[in-house]
Amino acid sequence: MELHSDIIIKTENLTLKTVDSTYVDDILKHFTKEVTRYMPFNPEGNKKEISDFVENSERTLLLNTDLVMVVLDSNKEFIGCCGIHNITKESIELGLWLKSSSQGKGLGTEIVTALIRFLEDHFTFKYILYPVDEENIASRKIPEKIGFVPFITYKKNKNNLYDLNIVEYRKYY
Repeated sequence: MELHSDIIIKTENLTLKTVDSTYVDDILKHFTKEVTRYMPFNPEGNKKEISDFVENSERTLLLNTDLVMVVLDSNKEFIGCCGIHNITKESIELGLWLKSSSQGKGLGTEIVTALIRFLEDHFTFKYILYPVDEENIASRKIPEKIGFVPFITYKKNKNNLYDLNIVEYRKYY
């Protein structure tokens, strides 16, 4: 499938659409140290950094390797971002973050399930991978609920003082 900026994925409660510059301020506001506690990112509140992220997401969309999307609730309010990354015939990686007030409501599972359905309908691959820090129990429940199995663990640098301990879940086809 050829990726394009008009892709929209709808779920029962949410709309996923490709990220663009109109969401820079929303991402900047909600991509906080609390939200990224278990992620290999260290947000600095830098608008240029977020703009660069959006531009890179648009570039990788054109390269057909990544689909980064914003997640909107039924009122079209921004609640987070999700992504389909490193698309190859071998594997595809999923990622997700939600603003603090949207966490713990089952939305992560709804999003990941929708992304998987989209991938199964449009791509051929051997497996999907979903990396999660081992201490992030709430996020680990998402792949576990929908049939992923732990495959490998490894360290990923968070900052100069701290490494994440990643559990890479996989779902094979």
